[in-house]
Amino acid sequence: MRISLVALLVLQTLSSTSAINLKVGIYNEIPDLGKDHLASYQKLIQDGFAAYSQGNTVDAVVDKDLYSPYADLAPYLTADNFDLIEIDTATLGGLVRDGLVLELSADLPTNPSTTFTAALDGVRVGNNLYGYPTLLCGNFLIGLTPPGSADTCSLSKIDSYTTFVKKLEDCEKKILKGQCDYKRIFGGKMNDADGWYLPFLYLDGYIDVHGPTSVNVAVTELMNGKVDENVCTRLSWYISRCDNQFTSDEGNKCYENFPGSYVNKSSNVFNDIKDKKTAFFFGFSEKSTLVPADVAVAYSALSGPLGPNNYLLQFTDALVINKARWNVADNVRKRAVKDFINYFVGLQLRNSIATGQDLTPPRYRYLLQARTDFYTQADMVADLIYSDIFWSLKTAVAAPSLNDTQRETMQGVLSSKCTNRELQEEEAEVNSRVEL
Repeated sequence: MRISLVALLVLQTLSSTSAINLKVGIYNEIPDLGKDHLASYQKLIQDGFAAYSQGNTVDAVVDKDLYSPYADLAPYLTADNFDLIEIDTATLGGLVRDGLVLELSADLPTNPSTTFTAALDGVRVGNNLYGYPTLLCGNFLIGLTPPGSADTCSLSKIDSYTTFVKKLEDCEKKILKGQCDYKRIFGGKMNDADGWYLPFLYLDGYIDVHGPTSVNVAVTELMNGKVDENVCTRLSWYISRCDNQFTSDEGNKCYENFPGSYVNKSSNVFNDIKDKKTAFFFGFSEKSTLVPADVAVAYSALSGPLGPNNYLLQFTDALVINKARWNVADNVRKRAVKDFINYFVGLQLRNSIATGQDLTPPRYRYLLQARTDFYTQADMVADLIYSDIFWSLKTAVAAPSLNDTQRETMQGVLSSKCTNRELQEEEAEVNSRVEL
């Protein structure tokens, strides 16, 4: 009995000395539904890992002053800083080029077998994988209506431009020119000063017209000053649905940068939904959670097709390993890192994050998960928004990783050659065209 007690004390001592506290930068550009600076989100991740890893802990950094996924990431990826960070994979190419993140190898955890193909493409540079997809994103039209109103016009699972045009024509007759007092059909943020939205909107339309393998062709063409007139015409028609036609302000309320535009203050759209001035919210799916429940409810989600097929241009957030930190880590820390990866991409945590189990009361975040098995669960199948988004994600195409110079160049080309045109004339032309 005496030997057993000594052995137990030794094991307890070894366990306490081998406990690791990891430091992980968490992607924090998400709606703060708890209005607590993501403290509940942080606690959800930290408490879950402590239980999962049985001794190891994590400092899940959500404070934007301590970790910003859109800052220069190099200072976070030194040997004495974060073990892992969750990034927007738009920046992954540069991190790989600079040797800052670890390539996935046989001794590291594999991505879940249910990970979306486009999500894996988002963490692929050349033929190699460099991360673990966690969250997905894309531009959707979210159908919104004031609670108790029957004035809906579902844009659910529309697979081609021809059908899309016809459906919107029917919607406009119903909710713009009919018994309802909506002032425009779309509302939301479609562009910003950094040129993120316009290039990616164009690429989203380009793959609808030219197919899912054409996205890099489109980038090359734009960098050489060339635009596809058919895509531009359809994109201009699409954007024109957001015209602010009923005020003295000139321009497009959701697109042009003028006083009162959603470009400057996207929260304007929420009052317009409540006041029934706009019927659909344009933006990332999680933006729909910012609309208060007493203002509007969501009932459909669609990536607007501009070609014979509907391919969503998908953005991916992913967990990556700090290469410098890993290279100086001992085996105990490396095991803790592997534990965290398995925990962080696991279905249990993904469910808790998506359904807002840390919130009081729980509330769906509509953060899109990178695993297909998340969407096949009964609650997700029954949810109108998650069901629509899953339909789009099944044929999604990974958004290319563009640097600032590329985005600025593409923004300039598109602003001068693609969308700077008389939208009403283009609308008449586009509606007369035969579907490709």
